[in-house]
Amino acid sequence: MSTIILHDKKSNNWSSLGFGPLSDAINPLVQRERNGIYDLSFKYPVNAPLFKELKVGRWVVADAGPTIQAQSQRFEIAQITKPINGIVTVYCEHYRYQLLRSIVKLGPVFKNVPAQTALNQLQDRMEPKGDFTFFSDISTTSSIDFTDPAKFANAQEVLGGVRRSVLDNFGGEYVFNNNQVRLMAQAGKETSIVIAYGKNLTDISQEESIENAYTSVYGWAKVGNGDDEKIITLPETYIDSSYVNSYTQRRIQMVDFSEKEPRDVESLRNLVDRYIKDNKVGIPKVNIKTSFVDLASSVIEDDISTIESIDLCDWVTVAFNELEINTSAQIVKTVWNVTLDTYESVELGEARTDFSKVLVDSQPDTASIIKKVDWLEQAQKEASDIINNPGKGHVVIYPSLADPQEWLIMDTTDINTARKVWRWNIGGLGFSSTGYNGTYGLAMTNNGAIVADRMTTGTLRAINIMGVAITGSSILSTNSNTDIFLNDGQLHFIDKKNGRTAAIIDTYANGDNSIMRIGAGKNGNTYKGQFNFASYFSNLDVDSYDNNYDSIVGVESGVGTNRNGYAYVGNNRKRDSDFSGLEVIGENVILQGKSLQLIATSDITVFKDIDMNGNRIVNQFDIRLKENISQSEVDGISETKKLEFYEFNRRQNYKYSDENRQPPKTRELGLIAQYSPFLLLESSKDHYLGIDVNKQIMLNSLTNKQLIEKIEQLEKQLNCSKKNKRKYHRGGIR
Repeated sequence: MSTIILHDKKSNNWSSLGFGPLSDAINPLVQRERNGIYDLSFKYPVNAPLFKELKVGRWVVADAGPTIQAQSQRFEIAQITKPINGIVTVYCEHYRYQLLRSIVKLGPVFKNVPAQTALNQLQDRMEPKGDFTFFSDISTTSSIDFTDPAKFANAQEVLGGVRRSVLDNFGGEYVFNNNQVRLMAQAGKETSIVIAYGKNLTDISQEESIENAYTSVYGWAKVGNGDDEKIITLPETYIDSSYVNSYTQRRIQMVDFSEKEPRDVESLRNLVDRYIKDNKVGIPKVNIKTSFVDLASSVIEDDISTIESIDLCDWVTVAFNELEINTSAQIVKTVWNVTLDTYESVELGEARTDFSKVLVDSQPDTASIIKKVDWLEQAQKEASDIINNPGKGHVVIYPSLADPQEWLIMDTTDINTARKVWRWNIGGLGFSSTGYNGTYGLAMTNNGAIVADRMTTGTLRAINIMGVAITGSSILSTNSNTDIFLNDGQLHFIDKKNGRTAAIIDTYANGDNSIMRIGAGKNGNTYKGQFNFASYFSNLDVDSYDNNYDSIVGVESGVGTNRNGYAYVGNNRKRDSDFSGLEVIGENVILQGKSLQLIATSDITVFKDIDMNGNRIVNQFDIRLKENISQSEVDGISETKKLEFYEFNRRQNYKYSDENRQPPKTRELGLIAQYSPFLLLESSKDHYLGIDVNKQIMLNSLTNKQLIEKIEQLEKQLNCSKKNKRKYHRGGIR
């Protein structure tokens, strides 16, 4: 069992215990992706010993995997959430994220250099340099350009995530070991581990991949022109891959080879055979996301002892036993449980991740860029520079002039050594920065698809846009009555009949707070008007009043125009809100109605006296609302005698720094929770102890009742004693 160690911001003795181990950390998980994210998250109780030492900017050391290069990794605390039920969540970033905070100075273009030279130049130009070291075993050459400050916003972008980065130009896989950055031709190892898919392991996406796999190819081609045009097909109609018998039924893919201009049936047959080989027809693509327990239970028995040592980027064999097909797959994502020293989950499949995920949070605000830069013109200029200054390339007709099947434009003449490849064949047009058989990140394919990592266009017309994030200066949605216009950080609802803005949603700054505002329509420089949310039977109006009203914001509800209730929030233009929850602050806040219900899942906190104006506080004691009823066996007198009363002052600026949330300064008489176990109450939202006042009132009543019973018993005994004494005297005995 491992633990995580907390260190100070300026710590450099990473082998020490620092502030100590965070033994109370709950479910610490390290998430890693191939050439992607690297972070740690865990939960921590607010009443644990080191809670007060958890601060943004401090470091924790934790293992990220089973191998040496993944052990004792350093993570910086980036965010600590507010407590929920006495527990906070802590998010941490790997040491290499420091590269996001390092700039890169201008310099020359380094052409035809190995990856190690490019990394050395990065180390020389980055500021601050920190203690980072760089290494690469990639021997192929490419270039790195430091002449334009717009190319790389930070040192991380030089490594990867943007065009013409080291990763983009040289390929490879990164290994991060704290301050050590290694770019390897192959970061993982080829293992002998065989995962038997279907043996305690199933995955919906993988099942879909198998279901969509083809077994055979029906090739055809249209040749000739005009009256001489004809269609060539194979006399056997289709050609099976060697895996066709693995499937319950044949799955035939139709492929058009017209652009390759086959001369006859035999040349068409050769094209189909090559297509089956190049595209691995019949072999399902591996795409498995699973828990490590399920993965381990699916390993062939002889490999069980070695599966614990696999790590990110390693290669395993996936056996589809029902299909009698084996293929290789890379580990592209892992989630490591630090406490249990084991993987939570593992993802096998194609390497799709890159630094673009890591760089998202470091990107500048797009809206401000749009205001300052004509990005379309800049993109056109960039494209023109690239096309006009392409560098040396080689045009190859492949495989030969006698049998031309595709056009290649490469950085070398050999498809086995080329890294940058433009490839144009019957399948489409695409560019790869990882070689002839590499991933084609930019492509137009014969099924009508266009794939690109970055697109710049003046006008884009689309029926449907699906994506993770859409950023722009303005978005317009329109119908016959209303235009909804998102522009400059404001959402405008415009009445098309008169052209006036009916409503605006935006934010504004109030001191250190950022506040969301829903305002009525703007008339000149003044917000006036009314929101109305109506149904058939009632309506809710949110009104914005002018200066003739005491209240800035009013909320009215009722039926039609006959208002039965109202509520005003704030007055005299006093507006102050803390949106950690819902908080209303004003000189005279009025909530008025026939009834008012406060429903909360945690305590209701009050910072001033509650004045009931002579009214009562009522609690529910109806027997119909209770069960498991029995006579109390609590000895009220005994419990009351245990209570110790103290005089004290409440600490100022301790629990809260806000001056409006300070306790009274008067001298008080009361109890101490730690010394009153019978009345002790643990808070559900923080680690401070309290007194159950309701229970104390009941204890006082019980004690009074028991004391009354004792007094009555003593009075009865005293009366009996007096009677006996009178009888004794009347008997003549003196």
